[in-house]
Amino acid sequence: MFDLEANVQSWSDYLRARGALEETDLLELESHLRDQIDDLTQSGLNEEEAFLISVKRLGSVSLISEEYSKVNSESLWKYLLLDPGDPLAKSRSRRQIVLVILFSLLAGTAARIPTFFGIEIGSLTYFKNLSFYILPLVALFLTVKHGGSAKLRWVLAGIFAFSLVVVNFYPSYEPRHTETLTAIHLPILLWLVTGLAYMGRDWKTSRARMDFLRFTGESVIYGSLLLLGLMVLIMFTMFIFQSISIDLEPFVENYLLIYGGCAVAMLTVYLVEAKKSIVENFAPILAKIFSPLFLLTMLAFLVVMIVTGSSPFTEREFLIGFDLMLVVVLGLVLYTISAKNIHDKRTVSDYLNVALIAAAIIVDGVALSAILFRLSEYGITPNKLAALGENVLLLINLAVLLVLYVRYFMGKIEFQGIEIWQTRYLTVYALWMGIVVFVFPLIFRGV
Repeated sequence: MFDLEANVQSWSDYLRARGALEETDLLELESHLRDQIDDLTQSGLNEEEAFLISVKRLGSVSLISEEYSKVNSESLWKYLLLDPGDPLAKSRSRRQIVLVILFSLLAGTAARIPTFFGIEIGSLTYFKNLSFYILPLVALFLTVKHGGSAKLRWVLAGIFAFSLVVVNFYPSYEPRHTETLTAIHLPILLWLVTGLAYMGRDWKTSRARMDFLRFTGESVIYGSLLLLGLMVLIMFTMFIFQSISIDLEPFVENYLLIYGGCAVAMLTVYLVEAKKSIVENFAPILAKIFSPLFLLTMLAFLVVMIVTGSSPFTEREFLIGFDLMLVVVLGLVLYTISAKNIHDKRTVSDYLNVALIAAAIIVDGVALSAILFRLSEYGITPNKLAALGENVLLLINLAVLLVLYVRYFMGKIEFQGIEIWQTRYLTVYALWMGIVVFVFPLIFRGV
């Protein structure tokens, strides 16, 4: 039976995913679509026929965007293209660039403050607090850009302040396993908190969470490129000054690296936001290129492991490599899911993603067995318990994704069902990160 409301909502979501129009424009188009449907149904057509004809009359997304750009000079479409003749777009762009520069300087200065108290750059304590130097300012920038409420800003500020006090209040003793776990897990937890600034009032919806996953993936890409550029700049600067017998290493370590790194983080967020909807996302291209490559790598890894008789049960470094590979593969799987339009038909990429998930489940099963073996042989430690929890969460995540994909291939669910479940599961990861950061130091007494 044809569901008119569901189809109208799917049509609206499709336009919204393209990001070519303001929300007010989308609502106006949806209203126009409903008016046409009403006129046609009153003429004797059924709802399905009226819907198809009305959508056809409205035209393609690109044509709609073009028409709206002509009549709505302050639209997001016009703003993102930064039309030289649009003073409003220029003004917004200038304000955002000023904020990026200002926040980069503030973040760099904040990152320098610990050194005034004798905390060395590169120490575990410094690394543990690294996310506090930049992520609060990233969150502030996103709330300013997306028009977040003052209440949201205060809530985020409270979360960051609470986390800062608690993680530095806990004592730490040798061999400092819990502090190391905090340093690893805290940035991930706070990045998910920063996602609230990106999603705003829609943070509970699967669409907003999937947008945040896309934003995260492209931030990794842009950040990596900018960081590579920063490294080249640093090496070039040191080389040319060394040619005239001037040692810039202290300046590079204490200033250029810190302020440059903070600038890279802020520029990454700005660029990902600025290019949104101007050109196609990187996600579809990267997913199609790297999914088969990672699948081949994992299969080769499993074959070589079996042939050589290597075992992760006794080699700790081997097990760490397993977990790192699983994290990368999960990120690629999520990126592939976020890249797919829910209205598209099944493609080769979907089947490759399932094969990648299946291979990852095998690897995760081996890793989980190795962790349980090490727990029984060598006892419970914070590192082993954290690894156990994360591998269990990954296994559940991958297993449910595999089941949902099978149901999708069988036509029992829409692809949107996969997205909804995956975005909801992000909350589980956030809870586990919170347990590792805030509860483990209490359970293991800072050891």
